[in-house]
Amino acid sequence: MRSLIKFLGTTLIELNIFSLRDMSSGMDRITAKRLGRWATRLYIALFIGGLCVLTIYTIVQPHAVTKTFDISSFSIYNDSQKKYGDELKCPCSVIASIYDQFVEIEPIFHEICSSAFATKQYRNELIAGLVSNLSIYVTRDYRRFLSAHLQALQGLCELSKTSVYDSINQFRTSLFVTFQLLSEKNFRDQLNSLIEQTKSNVPTTFRQLLFLIRNINHGNAYMSTYTTNFEYIGAPNAPTYTYAFTRAIIYDGCSCGLYLNCTSQANFIESNSSKLIPVKGLKIGCTPSESFRASTLECFYDRSCIDLIHEYTNYTKSHNPLLANTSRFSINTTIAELIDNLFIEKWNTKMNYSSYFHKCSPLHCSYTYIQKKSSFIYTITILLGLQGGLSIVLKWLCPKIVRIASKVNDYRKKRTSTIHPINSIEITPNVTLSTTIHNPACNSEPTPTHITSQTIVTTSIRCSWKILLGCLLLISAIVVLTIFSFCVAQQGPFCKLDFRPISINISTIDYGGLMFVVADFNEDSRLDTVVFSEHLESVILLLENGHETFTAETIFPKGSFKSVYIMEVGDFNNDNRADLVFTIGNSEYVNILFGNGNGTFRIRNITLGTTKCIPNDIAVADFNHDNYSDIAVINTENANVCVFLGNVNDTFSSQLMFSTGHNSKPKSLTVSDFNSDRHVDIAVTNNRALNVGIFLGFGNGTFEAQKRSFTFIGSNPSHIVSGDFDGDGQPDIVISDEKVNIVTVLSKYRNGFFTVKKKFIMKSNGAASTIAVGNFNGDGHLDIVAATNDQYSIDVLLGYGDGHFDTQNILSDKLISYDSIIGVYDFNNDTYQDIIITHPRYGSIDILLNICECYAHGILKR
Repeated sequence: MRSLIKFLGTTLIELNIFSLRDMSSGMDRITAKRLGRWATRLYIALFIGGLCVLTIYTIVQPHAVTKTFDISSFSIYNDSQKKYGDELKCPCSVIASIYDQFVEIEPIFHEICSSAFATKQYRNELIAGLVSNLSIYVTRDYRRFLSAHLQALQGLCELSKTSVYDSINQFRTSLFVTFQLLSEKNFRDQLNSLIEQTKSNVPTTFRQLLFLIRNINHGNAYMSTYTTNFEYIGAPNAPTYTYAFTRAIIYDGCSCGLYLNCTSQANFIESNSSKLIPVKGLKIGCTPSESFRASTLECFYDRSCIDLIHEYTNYTKSHNPLLANTSRFSINTTIAELIDNLFIEKWNTKMNYSSYFHKCSPLHCSYTYIQKKSSFIYTITILLGLQGGLSIVLKWLCPKIVRIASKVNDYRKKRTSTIHPINSIEITPNVTLSTTIHNPACNSEPTPTHITSQTIVTTSIRCSWKILLGCLLLISAIVVLTIFSFCVAQQGPFCKLDFRPISINISTIDYGGLMFVVADFNEDSRLDTVVFSEHLESVILLLENGHETFTAETIFPKGSFKSVYIMEVGDFNNDNRADLVFTIGNSEYVNILFGNGNGTFRIRNITLGTTKCIPNDIAVADFNHDNYSDIAVINTENANVCVFLGNVNDTFSSQLMFSTGHNSKPKSLTVSDFNSDRHVDIAVTNNRALNVGIFLGFGNGTFEAQKRSFTFIGSNPSHIVSGDFDGDGQPDIVISDEKVNIVTVLSKYRNGFFTVKKKFIMKSNGAASTIAVGNFNGDGHLDIVAATNDQYSIDVLLGYGDGHFDTQNILSDKLISYDSIIGVYDFNNDTYQDIIITHPRYGSIDILLNICECYAHGILKR
């Protein structure tokens, strides 16, 4: 046994796994063998140490585990879905199927379109009782218009049905492409979004077609057959071939030569007495089509009105009136509104999820979970995979470390000083040298000093061990720090933002623009939202109730404002209350409403003429340090920036105009102190000029001439925001692209110019319509949120504070329309920043409440 132990000890001491070539080809064999043994010992120590570190790391580090199982039936899938939820992933064996295989859509039209009143037979029978030459009747007698109105009703119903069914057939024959089997909720949400998009596109196309026809007729001044819009006038006793002039007909003070929609009340006129018998809800006007648009169906709900029409047309049959309680439209709804809705009462939609499952035909499913404690087999598998690489690295590294340590030791020996005694004595091995040192300060006995070659060798070995131990500790520290850094770096991007949506319906009509601003309008320390609805033509105030709910109050009656294009908030009279500034359509005006601090606004508004500055975007700031909010607007067509300075007594200065360059096409503007001189500056995106223009403020309301910072070839700069994204204390600029899914960061403002720091490609495929700045994960670094024109996409770029971002996509199952507007605020006072986004196509606003999954102090709470 002793001999075996001795043999093992000798073997371990003399173990050398490195060849002469590994150590150095120019080294003698004895030295190479000695250094090879040290390299072997170092290799074994580092290999064992490295395996121990990797074992601990593998055991404590959570890892994702994916398990796969077969799916043979729909019931098994349902059970698995209930058990694993959204973690369940099932790849489809057939990725594309037509919608018709699992979706049924059937529109229900207004009762008028299925009634006898909208048939050709009824119209022919009705006009058969009239004189064939309608010119016999008085010009404004409704009998001149009746046939055309009924024909228009029939044609509009038929065109509406044709357009709707064409769109439905196009949708049903389109391909629904999914690589993964959607859950039933996501399946229904996604299909509902697609159906809503189809429903919104149909009226838009139909309205555009009618708009084109109406304006062609009016723009070319076509004369009606029955001279309802123009009439010929000529001089008495004029020659036969004299030119006859035309004169526009006037209805209730409205001239058909100027407007196409002039109308008046429809009446039957008795030729003998000129008595007027009004026809309820119907109009006459420049053309039968325009007067019918302005009419309502009120007469067709009233039997007495129907009998009146039959009486004056000598019609003997009887027809029942329409039923008022079966329609979602009121009886005084205009034909124009019915046209905008294609006469559709509702859509009946059926979705069959099981059919979708069978069309997808998943062969297997998998789910992934995080396993915090590693199993023994997993740990062994990982170590077997890592030990090979560790072995290769150490076999290359250890000989080099030992050679370096040997050279350092040899160099140290050469630099060691040699002490020579007073008497020259020859020193030979195994000879004892006795030297007596006399110290005058003390009286001591002579002490012999024994120096042998064995002592020198022992000292050398100890020094070598110290060097090797230091190298071993250094390498171990590097390995541990590398693994720790890898763990920390891996944990960052895994945090997924999560939001809880609250949807607020503004209008029941699925069209029309929505514009909003957010502030505390009633001084209750909670943020409220003022919304303009294009359909309602009014301003609505959404008051936050403190329970993540909102109350809608119409603060101006319907029709008060036709088309608000842009809205902003400011304090224009320095009363510490939120005021509104907005533009109406393409008018050359900026309008201001002063807030009362209780959720209402003064009826009186101030309009500022902007001459050559039709506003396309607005920014509010104090440009002259007088504590009154000033206004800056841009005009895309004339390439100008206009500034209005607020004064006392609710007044403003005349406009100050600054050029952005000929044909530069400015799109958006933002304000900040870009050159750190404590004066507010203006930055604009010049879309056609491919640059960002900076107007440096002097602090008195005036600005330097524009300084341009070039973006890059092929860019289409659109929306712009500012903020310190790289942590240098200076505002940077972020711009979205009008055509592609790229966000560009420009930073380091020096000598009047920004430089492009980096371009980020968003996860969605569409270009960003608007962008906003916030801090969604509470790390103190600014983030960017973008609403893109991809139909399912809100992108968030999480900032690291050094100009770099990590891109994420949130609410990928939510339909986003191309003209959506986005903003960032804290709506529920929980210190976490939320998102607000409009859905103009559906007349709704979504508030996305941040549930703080990635917040720094939110994580500590859990």
